[in-house]
Amino acid sequence: MPPIKKKRRTLNIPSRVADGIRELIARGALGPGVHLGQAELAKRFAASRVPIREALKLLISEGLIRHDVNRGFFVASLSKDDAVQLYRVRHLLEHELLSTVAWPNKQQLNDLRRRGQELERLIAEGKRSEWALRHRDFHRAIFELSDQKVLVREVLRLWTRTDRYRSLLPPQTSEESKSGERALVEALAKRDRKGLLQIFEKDRTRVESMLVSTLAAREA
Repeated sequence: MPPIKKKRRTLNIPSRVADGIRELIARGALGPGVHLGQAELAKRFAASRVPIREALKLLISEGLIRHDVNRGFFVASLSKDDAVQLYRVRHLLEHELLSTVAWPNKQQLNDLRRRGQELERLIAEGKRSEWALRHRDFHRAIFELSDQKVLVREVLRLWTRTDRYRSLLPPQTSEESKSGERALVEALAKRDRKGLLQIFEKDRTRVESMLVSTLAAREA
């Protein structure tokens, strides 16, 4: 049994490293075009080069990393066209998930309200990086009310690819959180499907419009 456990821990190293790199990219700590040296990554994540390469291959498949045979690995550049397409797919899939979520019970509603209050607190304290993580978890909790698990996994994968675009936008305000996250929870509590979808559409349209304007200005 001990050897098996050791092997499992080893196999999890690429995922752990990929999660760490992914988070650094999402927070903007590793910007577009930054070179990712395998030796530096191995030291940073206390791992050998083999799992580092496996992690980089995984991130290449997600579109976060690009590989130049002669020069090495780099954080992929930001693209307005890519962002528009990624957000469009997210928009469609998330709309479908919200159309199929089961109404939460009292315990689930209390959990969502607690998560929403935490988001508002993080905004007030200016803790943007932590807010981004909790914001994703908040929406994951809602999406997982749906029995469409393949769609849930695909949406979460797309969130991973779009996090670094979202980081370009100004921090969400407390009022936006109240009109967005808090409103979503109350629509779920009222079992108001139409209202739920309207709130979602309004927020997604706002974010996508801001993102396109921001990226267009960067490319100008």
